[in-house]
Amino acid sequence: MGLECVHPEKPMKGKLLMRSVVLTFAGIVLLSAAKLTAQTPFDIQPIKELKPTGTLGTCDYQPTAAEAPFLKNTPEGERINDPLFHGKYSLRGKSGVSIAWFGVVRGVKTSADPGGETTLLVQHHFFDGMTDCHIMLVGIGGMGDFTARLKLDPAQIPGLSLVRIYGKVKSEKGGVPEVEVDYIRVWPWLTFTFTDLSGGDQSNPRWQQYSHLRPGGRVYAPYPNRNYYLNVLGDPAEFGLNLREQ
Repeated sequence: MGLECVHPEKPMKGKLLMRSVVLTFAGIVLLSAAKLTAQTPFDIQPIKELKPTGTLGTCDYQPTAAEAPFLKNTPEGERINDPLFHGKYSLRGKSGVSIAWFGVVRGVKTSADPGGETTLLVQHHFFDGMTDCHIMLVGIGGMGDFTARLKLDPAQIPGLSLVRIYGKVKSEKGGVPEVEVDYIRVWPWLTFTFTDLSGGDQSNPRWQQYSHLRPGGRVYAPYPNRNYYLNVLGDPAEFGLNLREQ
């Protein structure tokens, strides 16, 4: 009885090819899904006890390791924007421009769709490139409001926290720029303060009703407590997951 010569390599090659196609297709689907649900990169400044030392110092702004590439890729003219020190600046007319804006979160709105975007309403604050060495420092004045779209659990962004938004201005509606966020850094209460020295304030007057500062009163506090933020910004209970319309 003779032995039949079998050549399995041809059908095997077909199976391997088919398997490769299936795996490649599956990889593309998974990669596409990951892109659709990818979380916006972010950092949250840790809260630590601030103890007065009797001296205060001024330092250059220090980005986190994750933040540094975004800061580097932001045009130099968009890294600082306090007109008191660096000339005229505007949030308007920036469509298509990459920015690095500071601001206080005045509202948060989540999408009804699973995995959808979160929208922040942010009150812009001036930044001159320098900060206190022991605490983040921005100007009390600003250029008005802007909105920021990102994919992030809104619980990571407390109402009335300070944020730095990196991204590109996609459009402008009613004079309010809309930013698609590439990275966000968050400073909760007790990790930032304000300086009185900043350009002329053009903030939305809507937010003045929440402030209890005396006209002409000093806003700078090197070691702020909770009452400081309540007096300057208002109560977080009025904001948070509540992006109210004008």
